[in-house]
This record gives sequence, C-alpha cells and structure tokens, in this order.
Amino acid sequence: MMRRPLLLAAAALAAGLGAAPALAQRDLTVVAGGGALQDHMRRTLFESFTRATGTRVADTAYDYNVGPIRAMVQARNVTWDVVLVEAPDLIRGCEDGVFERIDWSVVRRDRFLPGGTTTCGAGAIGWGVAVFWDGARHAAGPRDFREFWDTQRFPGRRTLRRGARMTLEIALMADGVPAAEVYRVLATPAGQQRAFAALDRIRPSLHFWTGGQQPIELVNAGEVAYAVGFVGRTANAIRGGARYDLVWDTLLYSFDYWAVVRGSPNAAAGMRLIDHMTSPAPLLDLTRVWPINPVTAAVANDPDVRARNPLMMSNHQDRGLQIDTEFWLEYGPDLEQRFASWLNR
Repeated sequence: MMRRPLLLAAAALAAGLGAAPALAQRDLTVVAGGGALQDHMRRTLFESFTRATGTRVADTAYDYNVGPIRAMVQARNVTWDVVLVEAPDLIRGCEDGVFERIDWSVVRRDRFLPGGTTTCGAGAIGWGVAVFWDGARHAAGPRDFREFWDTQRFPGRRTLRRGARMTLEIALMADGVPAAEVYRVLATPAGQQRAFAALDRIRPSLHFWTGGQQPIELVNAGEVAYAVGFVGRTANAIRGGARYDLVWDTLLYSFDYWAVVRGSPNAAAGMRLIDHMTSPAPLLDLTRVWPINPVTAAVANDPDVRARNPLMMSNHQDRGLQIDTEFWLEYGPDLEQRFASWLNR
C-alpha cells in the first residue's frame, strides 16, 4: 500500500533535481523589504554588481515573513537567492537549515561592526523604530512612551507595529519600566501581564500597522495623530521636506543581515553579491540618497557620512534600546501567539 506514494515522491524528487540546471540559468534574485529604500538599493547595490561582474540581478520584495523561504527549502524549489533577514529569523533559520553558512573566504568578515556577522548572515543595515508625528498638524507631541500613552494630554489615535516584538517593550516602558530593565521584566509572567494590561488601557486609541510605509501614510492622511515607525523612512521623508518631529529617545533598534537561501542554485554568485553589497564603495553611494545605518564599519564610522546624514541612526543609537535577539528567540513564539490572541479577542 505504501509503494505508490513512495514512487510518486521519488518521481517528484527526480523532477526537482532535473530542473536544477534550468533554475541555475535564471537571474540572481535578491529579496528585501521593498519601498523607496529598495529602489535606492537597486540603483546603488544591485545594478553596480551587474556592472562589475556581468551577473544579472533581479529583485523582489517581501514582508520579512520567512515562511515562504522555509517552504521553498523544504520543497527543494528555491527561487530566491539572497534575502535581507531580521536577526531572530536568521539565527533560527540557520539552525534549521534554511540558510547557507556565509563563505567568509568570499565575504570579508573583518569589515563589520561588532555583532555584524553570524554563521549564516553578513550585516546589511541597522534599523529602528521611534515615535514621530506631523508638526504641521500637531504643534507638540509625546517625548517618551509614557506620554505616548497619555491620551488625555495628547488625544488622537496612535499606531504601533502589529506584533509582540517592539510593541511589548514599548508597553512596558510606557508603564514606567526603565529601558535597561525591559527584558528582565518581560521575561516574567508578571511582566508580560503588565505589558498586555498597558495595551488594554489605550486599546480604543490603537491602530496596528504591518508594512513599513503604513505609519507615514497613516500620519499623512490624518488617520492617526502619533506613530511609531521606521526611523529610516521617517528621516528620509524629513529630508524630502516633511515636517515630522522624530523622537530619538524612543528609539528601538536592531540589525538586518544578508543571507543566502539553502539550496539556491546561485549560492556562489549570492556570496559574491553579499561581498559587493557590504563593501564600502556601493554603500557610500547608498548613504548619499538614503540615511541608512550601515553595518560595514568603515562606512558607519565615516565622519563625512555622519555629518551628511544627521538623521542617520548611528548618530542617535546611544539614546535607544537595542532589541534583544536572544530574548525573542526564547520567548517570541509564545508571546507572538499571545499577542495574536489578544488582538483578535
């Protein structure tokens, strides 16, 4: 009775293996978070690699959900090669065999800031979220998370990321927990209950976003008065003339990494692309059009880059809370499930 399923599985595997040479002929495909930043990456990082090597690069966007990547690997039908990945997903995916080990004979490991490399990842950009609002609509706004929670003093809807990570840290700080104590408190049942209770207090005033551009769109449309959004997008809008107030004292930040998907037929070219994208010259070009926070030390610490980009996160990182990757690896699945249940009740 088992013979037919086994034969079908063998046939499927053979078909997949037979298709591998054809897949290798497709363009090298890089995947990032989309939006204006990816448009700038295309011009400064991806296309410059093609000019330097002759290797064609296609790019597409995703929402940082690694589920489709896991499915590709399990199905042995990998159509993405190089992906921009958040730290917890990278470490978990590396352990689960979703990503290749970085070939440090190709990628220069000594060029990165401390914490900028892992077994399967090479540091791409630092990112963060912080409170901002439209100064043309509101002359004043919350200067910390306690004030962000004060709907009497600062009336109007607020928007936070739809997820436990970052949202629960913010809720605890709004409830008076010092930034240095957030993860110790959040690791306890009492601390978790405290975070959700804080969310309950202003739930009628909360709106949750999923895409990185949504906080700006919501603020611009007047649908929310105050937002927690990505500082890179907010800073770039300010550079373009937007009258946003950006509160660096509410910064939460982390690093994203470039990784190669396990089983990619273009893995070798993917390693060369990562080496190119983390080298100083193309990154310097990117800093001229977008206030990113490079993980390549020579660019991140360049005085001219910092002076040219006063809104670059490197200039304000010491005022923020670094997101604890190890905490979210341990507690994330349960807290995300609990947050989803809280959101849907």
